[in-house]
Amino acid sequence: MTDAPTTLVDLLRLQAATRGDRAALTFLRDGDASAVTWTFAELDRRARAIATALQARVPAGERVMLLHPQGLEYVAALFGCMYAGVLAVPLQPPGRHRARQALPKLEAIAADGGLTLACTIGDMVDEMTEVVAHSPGLADVPWLATDAVDDGQADAWQPPDADGATLAYLQYTSGSTSTPKGVMVSHANLLYNLATFDEAYGHDDDSVMVSWLPTFHDLGLVYGVFMPVYKGFRGVLLDPVDFLRRPLRWVEAIHRFRGTHSPSPNFAFDLVAAKATPDDVARLDLSCWKVALNGAEPIRYETEAHFVEVFGPCGVTWRTISHAYGMSEATAVIAKEPVGTDPIWLDVDGAALEAHEVVPVAADAPGARRVAGCGETCMDTTVVVADPDTLASCPAHRVGELWVGGPTRAEGYWNQPDATREGFLATTSDTGVGPFLRTGDLGFVWQGQVYVTGRLKDLIIIRGENHYPQDVEWSVQNAHPAIRPSCVAAFSIDHHGTEALGVVAEVYPERLGAPGEVDDVFAAVREAAAEHGLQARRIVFIAPRSIFKTSSGKIMRRKTAAALADGSLDVVAAWEAQAEAEGASVDAAGLPERLAALPDADRHDALVHHILSRAAAMLGFDDPSVLDADAPLRELGFDSVQAVDLAEQLGHDLGKELGATVLFEFPSAGELASHLLDVAPVPAATAPAAVAAPDGALDDLDADALAALLEAELGDL
Repeated sequence: MTDAPTTLVDLLRLQAATRGDRAALTFLRDGDASAVTWTFAELDRRARAIATALQARVPAGERVMLLHPQGLEYVAALFGCMYAGVLAVPLQPPGRHRARQALPKLEAIAADGGLTLACTIGDMVDEMTEVVAHSPGLADVPWLATDAVDDGQADAWQPPDADGATLAYLQYTSGSTSTPKGVMVSHANLLYNLATFDEAYGHDDDSVMVSWLPTFHDLGLVYGVFMPVYKGFRGVLLDPVDFLRRPLRWVEAIHRFRGTHSPSPNFAFDLVAAKATPDDVARLDLSCWKVALNGAEPIRYETEAHFVEVFGPCGVTWRTISHAYGMSEATAVIAKEPVGTDPIWLDVDGAALEAHEVVPVAADAPGARRVAGCGETCMDTTVVVADPDTLASCPAHRVGELWVGGPTRAEGYWNQPDATREGFLATTSDTGVGPFLRTGDLGFVWQGQVYVTGRLKDLIIIRGENHYPQDVEWSVQNAHPAIRPSCVAAFSIDHHGTEALGVVAEVYPERLGAPGEVDDVFAAVREAAAEHGLQARRIVFIAPRSIFKTSSGKIMRRKTAAALADGSLDVVAAWEAQAEAEGASVDAAGLPERLAALPDADRHDALVHHILSRAAAMLGFDDPSVLDADAPLRELGFDSVQAVDLAEQLGHDLGKELGATVLFEFPSAGELASHLLDVAPVPAATAPAAVAAPDGALDDLDADALAALLEAELGDL
C-alpha cells in the first residue's frame, strides 16, 4: 500500500503491513502487573475477523452500538465496525446497579441512531440483555459477542467502500437523557486531528502513550488510542476504574513503560498528587514524561503547582505540562500548547471578566483572577470570538463565544438537521465569514492564546463530570413546597478552592415555618442535589420575584451567581458547608479499644456516631447530628470519590482493611455499622488503635460505584 491513508482502515492496514510485529496497544487488565499486548498485525486481524461477522449480519452504513468494557476487545470492535463499513456508536456499558439511571439515555440514543445491532464481550451479553430486557427501544436489538468471533474469519473480509468523507463513528455527547446528540466524525476529521496533535507534541517511533481516559469519549479515543496507531508507536491503556481505585497506577505505568505522552483532566492531577506519599515519589522516575496534557477546563494553577511540587523529584517540571482545548464536536482538539514550553497563564481583573472585559493585571492585584491559556491553533484550524447574541465578531479585549473553523470541525449531529445548522454552520454577522462550529464556550483570544472562561449553556462541571443545571433545578424546585417553581438557579461555585454546587432559590417565606424548620428545607435541597451525585455546598433562599430572569422568563444563572458573590441578593435564609478541615471534630484515637470496652447494646450506636462524624467532616457539617443514620450516604451528598475516601478513613480508624464496596452494599451509617459489627467484630482492646490502609485497600471497589464519574465527557475532553 503506497498511497497516503484516507481512512483509519487504510492507516491500520498500512501499519500492519509495514510494522506488523511491533507492539501496538497494551492493556493493563488490573491496572498493574497483568498486561496483554497486541501487535499491529494482531489488531488488524481481529478487526478483519469482527468486520466479517458484522458484514454477515448488518448492511453497510447501519448503526451498531458498542457496549464493551475498557480493553483491547473494544478497540478491535471499533476498528471492526470501520472495516465493515458500519457506523459504530461507542458507549459506556451500564452495570446492573445503574441501569435505571442509564437506560433513558441509551433508549434515546437507540431511537436517534436507529440501532440494528449491539456488541459487547461474551461475559457481558447476559448482563446487558438483562439490563435492557424491559426497554421498548432496546429489548429486541440482537447482540454479538465480538470476542467470540473466530480469527479465521479475517481471511473472508471484504474491504468497505470508504474514503475520507465516510463517517467513522457517532460520538454521543454528554447531555440531558432525552436529548443526546450524535456527533458525526468522519475519517478525514480524524486524520486531520491526529496530524494536529502530532504537529504540537512531536511524537516519534520511540514515543509511548499512557492513557487511563475512557475510550468511549473523544480525547481518550482519538489521542489515547488512535494516535499510537497513526504514528506506529506503543499505547498503554488502563481502565479508568482501576485508576480511580488507585490513582498512582497512572504514574506507575508511565514509570514502568517509559511513557512520553499522557493526557488527563485537571481533577486527576489533583487526585494523584494528593495520594502520593514520599515513598511513592522516591521509587518513581518520570523523567521520560514529555507531555502531560491537561485537557479539561477549568484548569487550575494551584492543581498544577502542587503536581509539579509533588512529582518534581521524579523529573516532572512545569514544561512537562501542556494545556489543550477541545470537544467532540471538533473531533477532539482545537488548540494546544507545543511540547517543551511552560504552560501560559494570564492574570486579569476578576470584576471586569464578569462583565466580559479582558483587563490584564498584576498577579497580586486586588481581585485578580488567573486564567489558563489553552494553547494556539495550528494547521488550518481557526478560532474566532463572536457575540453570542448579535453573532458579530468581538474585539480582542471582549469575552464572547468561541467559534471554530477548519477540517477539525465534525460533520454535524446525526439525524438533527436543525441542530446541525445552528451549531455547525454559523457565520459572523459583520463579516459573513464561516462556516464555524459554535462551541457554546465563552472565552477570548489574547496574543494568539485561546482562553476559556465559562459556558453559554451553564454546564456544571464538578470533579470532571458534566451536569446540566436544568436537571438539578427541576429536582430542587420539587424538593419542598416552600420553593417557588421555575425560580431556581444552579451553578458552579468556588468553595474553599474547589469546584462545587451552589443553589439559589426563591421561596415562599410563610412556608418556611419556624426558624428551626428552615433546616428541613435546606436538607431537602441537599437531597435533591444528591440525586445527581452532587453536593450542594452553598444554598441561598431569596425573596419571591427577585431571581434574575430574561424577558422570556429564562433563569440568568451567571448573573445570579455574580449577585451571590457580591452580596446583592435579597436573602431570606442561607446555608453553607464548612471546609472539611473545619467540619465536625473526629476523635479516632483508640477507637477499637473504646468500642470493645462498651456493652454490646451501646457498641452499635457508638460506631454509627463515629461513621456520621467522619461523614459530617467530609461534607463540611460541624454537627453530625444533622445527618440521618438511616439515610443512604449518597442522599447525604456523597459522591463516589468521597465514598472511597470515607472507606479509607474508617478502615484506618478501625485498624483493619475495609473494602470500599461496603459503602454501596450497606449504604447507610446504621447498616454499615451493623455489618461491621456482625461480620467483622471490632478488635479486642489489645489491638492497635489504628493502622495505615494497605496500598491496595481500594482494589475491590465495584466499578458501578465509580461509573457516574466517568459517563460524561470529563469536562469535554
